[in-house]
Amino acid sequence: MTVALRCSGVRVRYGGVEVLHGVDLVVPYGAMTALVGPNGAGKTTLLDWCAGATSTATATDGKLEEGGTSAGGGLRFVPSGVNVFPHLTVRDNLRATGDPGRAFSMFPELAALAEHDAATLSGGERQLLAVAGALTGRWRVLLVDEPVQGLAPALADRVYRELAAVVAPDRAVLVADPVAERALRVCDFVWRLERGQITFAGEPVESAAES
Repeated sequence: MTVALRCSGVRVRYGGVEVLHGVDLVVPYGAMTALVGPNGAGKTTLLDWCAGATSTATATDGKLEEGGTSAGGGLRFVPSGVNVFPHLTVRDNLRATGDPGRAFSMFPELAALAEHDAATLSGGERQLLAVAGALTGRWRVLLVDEPVQGLAPALADRVYRELAAVVAPDRAVLVADPVAERALRVCDFVWRLERGQITFAGEPVESAAES
């Protein structure tokens, strides 16, 4: 296993509350990894920390290592919520973040909205737009926070299939989702985070047996 991303001893504090308590996590190349756990467990905080987006934290600690590869693109992060350019059209968002043609082929739902400003989209449509841009863009390691939030089940399943399909020997995907069952159907490895601590690491079949 070649490591794409390794987090060691991650601690993040907001005010007087420590949200992550020395978290260790490994993301390998050539695989889709899921970070699951209930809302409030610290999943978003961990992805924010990996992406360097914890500027509002009062204290952080830990070590982040990125594995070497010949592929270009670096690390790409798709947060949940504010993740599109609201005053650009869907097409122009995709031009800025990925490949409109490929994105529209993957998700015809976006093609129907191509000339709409992103600000007019629903929360689920904006999330789909952000994920589509990332899927068709350049990166080595892709982090996605709640990739199917606000989407209908059939479309959510399709998003996960597309995420799994872009994995390659020199690429790695890490998704965070509070609904473990969705991610476990397609991911290769799973980490469970509860109350700021990792409580399980292994393959999906092992996680299902524990549940």
